Amino acid sequence: MKTTALYMLFAMSIVFSACNKSSNPYDTAMIVMVDETDPLPVYPTAQTLLAPFTLGENPWQGLQIKLVGITDKDINATETISLPKEDRLTGNITIRLAKVQRFSNELQSRIAVFDSIRTFPHSIIFRSIATQAASLANIPANSHYLLIYSNLIENSEVNFYNPKTLSLLARNPTMVEKQLEATAPLPNLKGLQLWLLYAPANYHQNNVYMPIARFYESVYKAHHADVHIANQFTLP
Repeated sequence: MKTTALYMLFAMSIVFSACNKSSNPYDTAMIVMVDETDPLPVYPTAQTLLAPFTLGENPWQGLQIKLVGITDKDINATETISLPKEDRLTGNITIRLAKVQRFSNELQSRIAVFDSIRTFPHSIIFRSIATQAASLANIPANSHYLLIYSNLIENSEVNFYNPKTLSLLARNPTMVEKQLEATAPLPNLKGLQLWLLYAPANYHQNNVYMPIARFYESVYKAHHADVHIANQFTLP
């Protein structure tokens, strides 16, 4: 009887250990994409990215943030910064707060790499965003955020610098969507939040940007993503 009880206890400990190892270490997965082809009026900082999560009040949550450049190439520089979650019952609050501060400092230093002199004359934006959206949707996490810091002006097979393309976008956005999705099909993105973050400096820039942003909103909503057009990342 005693042997059986010990065996059951041993078996339960193995199951418990396996569950802990297979559990997801992150509550939030985020990808932040930064356009490296144009000066940005709105630019990410560690403070603006982390403020919505109130880590000071809940330091035990886990976040994984991937920084990705947007250039004229399909493969771009990336940096990933992680803060695995910890159990508040077994964790040390002083040590945890130090880890949170270290995470914030590292995030800020990595962001600075993308705030460089922009030497890329063109940008492949739609395909880059689609690739990261599909990748983000497959990361096990409770929340998924894709933040885009860009004016969204595409310059690939479909050229948004061409007034005729912008005219076609206004008249027949479905045709433009088909042209772009032919190079980058989108999966079901239910549960993903897409944030388009830009602040047009004047009336002309706003008239160019907003139709493109609304186009992205329509495309990604059709794939079940939650889309926000804003100049700041905030959560309710």
